[in-house]
Amino acid sequence: MTISASQFSKARLGGTPCPPDVALLLAKCSDVLSDAGVEISPESAWAPWADKSYLTATDLKDPDIAANVKAIDDTFAGITFIAKTDEGECIGYWRGPEGRPIESSPVVSYDTEGQFRLCGGRFVESLFFLIYDEDVLAKIRTVFAEAGSPLSFASIDEIEIPSVPCTPAAFHLSRYKAYKQA
Repeated sequence: MTISASQFSKARLGGTPCPPDVALLLAKCSDVLSDAGVEISPESAWAPWADKSYLTATDLKDPDIAANVKAIDDTFAGITFIAKTDEGECIGYWRGPEGRPIESSPVVSYDTEGQFRLCGGRFVESLFFLIYDEDVLAKIRTVFAEAGSPLSFASIDEIEIPSVPCTPAAFHLSRYKAYKQA
């Protein structure tokens, strides 16, 4: 299913213009991403990162787990999520507690172990951290090169992770400690 940049902007980004790399991926790589197990939904209510169905009532009574769940939810409030991999990793823009604009927000992944990790300044860069299919990554590189926007990194080691005053992992940890002390 092809999703237009304007449709995506309205549904997932609150009307903020779609970042150029995301617009190009939506226009030229939606099938490639789908085949690689990357889901990008145009539904505004889509929120797979928020699923807590695996937690039992007993889990939620545990003070450590309850504090962690609250801290994770607080961290989610600073992220505009846009994608999910078939491995359960969710990808979004870390807008932080200050609510940075999407265009100046680094990309963050949230994994199934509850860990947050910055993974580039653009969504396309995050794919190189989360997709392990070299053919898919080569196709993405080709699409960007053909569009006149070649990817300048040869490996993930060359992807610059933007510096922010507070990373999502640090924010999560600070919120967790605050809930534990409460």
